[in-house]
Amino acid sequence: MNVGEEMGVGLQTWSALSWVNRAASNGGGTVDIRERHLFVDVAAEHAPSIISKLNRTRIKNQKLKVKLA
Repeated sequence: MNVGEEMGVGLQTWSALSWVNRAASNGGGTVDIRERHLFVDVAAEHAPSIISKLNRTRIKNQKLKVKLA
């Protein structure tokens, strides 16, 4: 994702998206917040729907750009 610590996104902000956290916890649950990006480990079967939903979401007034890594 195109958001990270530089934009003020931390675990508290990420935790607000509880539906993604549930899907992530089913598939590994690792969240890696970098300076300008955020990576989330999710199960392969959940990835397309999560990506689709997150691409329509804003965090801290920033439209998310999500893709497989």
